[in-house]
Amino acid sequence: MRKVLCRTGVALALLVTPAVLKAQQNKPVKSITVQGTVQFTDPKSEKQMVWLSKDNFKGKPVVVDSAVVGKDNTFSFRIKQDHQGVYIINAMNWDRATFWSDADVKVDMRGYDTALYKVKIPHYNYVEGSYDNNFINLSVLNNELSYRRLIDEYNMEYYAKKATDTTWYHYMQSTKRYNPMKEDNKQREEILIRAYSDRPVMVYALRGMASTENTAQYEKAMKMLETLITRYPWLTEAQQLKQTILTNRAQAMKLKTGEPMPSVKYPSAQGSLEGLEKYKGKYLLVDFWASWCGPCRQAIPKVKELYTAYKDKGFEVVSISIDTDKNAWKKAMADEKMPWEQLLSDDKDKTMEQFQFSGIPTMYLVDREGKIVERLTGYTDEAEAKVKAAISQGTKAAPVKSTTSVPMTGF
Repeated sequence: MRKVLCRTGVALALLVTPAVLKAQQNKPVKSITVQGTVQFTDPKSEKQMVWLSKDNFKGKPVVVDSAVVGKDNTFSFRIKQDHQGVYIINAMNWDRATFWSDADVKVDMRGYDTALYKVKIPHYNYVEGSYDNNFINLSVLNNELSYRRLIDEYNMEYYAKKATDTTWYHYMQSTKRYNPMKEDNKQREEILIRAYSDRPVMVYALRGMASTENTAQYEKAMKMLETLITRYPWLTEAQQLKQTILTNRAQAMKLKTGEPMPSVKYPSAQGSLEGLEKYKGKYLLVDFWASWCGPCRQAIPKVKELYTAYKDKGFEVVSISIDTDKNAWKKAMADEKMPWEQLLSDDKDKTMEQFQFSGIPTMYLVDREGKIVERLTGYTDEAEAKVKAAISQGTKAAPVKSTTSVPMTGF
């Protein structure tokens, strides 16, 4: 979640007058300088590379430049552009920083992970830049703190459940949170959006706001996007984002409850190309995950419990990894010992677009006819209850038929 603005930050923001902001918003910036430092470098690499990408809002940022970190641990870029936009700095494929390019920026990045056990948990990098750039600073911080709180809560519940003394676990299960994680994130996000609603940098947030599953939120985001397109005709990213959102919404409509699960085939752990047709006649939980995803790994023991409890009632699980490192995927499989089929996406971006997710674990529960019952974002107690209820209802409604007698319409 985004950190509350410090008092110094608020005071500085108030010094930016409406006249100054109006001048900024009506004048596209043609070039800026990016200066940065990297605190830690990869001892195994001769060259410490930093890449600069531009977000074109089509789904995947495009690399526009690269630099080698100097002996003094510094790097720099000169951006020439038609107008300001969203850029991402990638340091050694370990650390990232995002900024709005309407003024020169500076950033001190942590760089390579020096921990004995390396996990790609986001490290927050504050980018010194313009007033508009602070919107991205605060948005990134909000999301990263939310992610870390998610991991903390998973760990807390996991160890509380294992403890001999169940007092803490009982407290966690029975006590209503004053400010649940999702509500906390949403509240901070809404305040930020209200503060920057008419600024061009708002294009950064509208992609996430235009939830294809929430009609009211979608309509609000699209209205704001139309305002940006009208107010800032030079902001071509807003026009591209509109098309991307419309495309994603059309795809999301194909993934609603009752719709057939898309037909997919991915390489298995044994190297063969496998689809999901073999699971016809059973309830199927399709789990999208990755070896580097902490919440995904935390969810696996719980899915194992679910699998053990319901496999004799016609329930199966298939894990589809979006790992790009095949060896890391194989090691994670060996460590986790999941007793169900493992598949590996051969095109992560295409898979994420086809199944409309940007975070993992994302799961789809599919019924015996191959139709989507539920989409689950994260494996929470609520998500588990939904899966159990769906399977129990389906089992009571009709016995599980043989795999040769049930027509498969979805895969």
